Amino acid sequence: MTNFLEKQFKKAYRYLFEYNTDKLSIYSQFSGKILAYLTYAILHKNYIMITYRDGTSEIGKISKRLSAGRFVLSDIDQKILRIVDIDDIFRIDL
Repeated sequence: MTNFLEKQFKKAYRYLFEYNTDKLSIYSQFSGKILAYLTYAILHKNYIMITYRDGTSEIGKISKRLSAGRFVLSDIDQKILRIVDIDDIFRIDL
């Protein structure tokens, strides 16, 4: 049983904290691609990394769509909810 839990924990850790740096880019994405990634993240309940135009980044899940350009982001701990505007996003990495 502990071996199973250990494997699941390692898998979750890799999924959340180990990004393939070759896939990450310094180039921005256009609004259509950002919207497509956000919609995909809502449907599949994936964690995403959002990089904002000011250079800060956040990891979380998109839990709800408020309007055409606004979404609710749950933090990793799912304790903090933040309203994200699509115009403030530089890029999204799945």
